[in-house]
Amino acid sequence: MKAAFLIKKRKVVIEDIPCPEIKDATGVLVRIRSVGICGSDIHYYLEGKIGDQIVKKPIILGHEAAGQVIKIGKDVKHLKEGQKVAIEPGISCGMCFQCLTGKPNLCADVKFFGTPPIDGALREYVVMPERNLIPLPVEVDYDEGVLSEPLAIGLYGVRLSGFSVGDSVSIVGAGPIGLSVLFSVVIGGARKVFISDLLKPRIEMAKKLGADIVVLASKEDIVEVVRKETKGVGVDISYEAAGKRETFFQSTEVVRIGGKVAIYGIPADDRIEFNAHTIRRKELNVINIRRSAHTTELAIELINKRRDIPFSSIITHRFPLEKIEEALNLVAEYKDGVIKAVVEL
Repeated sequence: MKAAFLIKKRKVVIEDIPCPEIKDATGVLVRIRSVGICGSDIHYYLEGKIGDQIVKKPIILGHEAAGQVIKIGKDVKHLKEGQKVAIEPGISCGMCFQCLTGKPNLCADVKFFGTPPIDGALREYVVMPERNLIPLPVEVDYDEGVLSEPLAIGLYGVRLSGFSVGDSVSIVGAGPIGLSVLFSVVIGGARKVFISDLLKPRIEMAKKLGADIVVLASKEDIVEVVRKETKGVGVDISYEAAGKRETFFQSTEVVRIGGKVAIYGIPADDRIEFNAHTIRRKELNVINIRRSAHTTELAIELINKRRDIPFSSIITHRFPLEKIEEALNLVAEYKDGVIKAVVEL
């Protein structure tokens, strides 16, 4: 089978490797059909690391994936051959404190696709435990199955932030995660949603998905816009989804006294900075989001149910596996109005 290996920064090669075999009775062989390119893939592609997760040998990237069940282990009970599935990319241990208390996303022994040293989904076949595969409805295609992973993260963080119907919200960053947050709070009944980004196509997409006030960051300051629109009060919750030094500061400035800040963004230099007097005087609750937990099935259901909000339109580019390097460069350099690129196998 073909697989795409990151062999050094900005260099990916396609190689032929053996097809994996089912070794566990609950294992499932899946033919990968679609893989999304995520911001974390770009960090590994450009920088070779995310924090202390360092690429030390060739690795297959990709963790947003969907495919078709080809073969099942003898103890698989809820899947059948030919079925479409989305992949939950984190294989948690199921036995530690975090797993047993509903936080498999925090499992210290998790084996997460495309995170060193675990190979990811940019290959034709993978074997996964049955529990990591979520059936897709007939109406949901493989690309939409891919989107369930970032949307699950958006939904999880919104839940973790304590969002309630009628809250006002600011989102800094309108990439796939920021737009996932937007989709989540819009269908969740936000009173007013502000969103900002440097890129005009992303702002236009945010309008399409239901944002009330959009801010093109190259021309306006979201802090000033929010202060003006809220008469100086600020929003109930701000969501940071860009991972830049200035966006962390903006996220604390736009939120009201006693409000909440939820952090999704991953900074390239592995540092997050705030003005201490701002978060102290406002007594802000700052929440960090780590992947997702128990929201993937909900994400799939909402993608299928809420066709009035066309979340799948955030997919702007599609590539074959042979053009993976072109796809990574496009996303890394924000070219051609890209929002979400997928690789179709």
